[in-house]
Amino acid sequence: MAVRRSRAREQALLILYARDLNPESIDISEINLSKEDKEFSDKLVQLFYEHAKDIDELITAHLRKWSFGQLHVVDKNILRLAIAEYVYGSFGIDRNVVINEAVEFAKIYGDADSYRFINGLLDTVLEKRNE
Repeated sequence: MAVRRSRAREQALLILYARDLNPESIDISEINLSKEDKEFSDKLVQLFYEHAKDIDELITAHLRKWSFGQLHVVDKNILRLAIAEYVYGSFGIDRNVVINEAVEFAKIYGDADSYRFINGLLDTVLEKRNE
């Protein structure tokens, strides 16, 4: 289940990233997912778009020495996906799992320091959501 969910999250990330770069280009069909995992991926994307303004404001509120516009596109979308899943999803997924997945995506798709930034910001944002 963990690997499958990870692949579903990865597809959701690629969709958000592609739409951020070019809203007309959303064909991410090369990832082969089961029906259940495709539904999970689609739900994550839907959650982000339903709460995009609030999610982006939440990210912006926790930035230090950066503006939202300065964030790398991939980092921004990793953060968006993780926050959408944890804050707005009703999946019952542990905070540490969400952060770990985001960190792993940052190691794959981000630059050398992305994973540290993603880890720190998500830890702060998601911890405050638990209070």
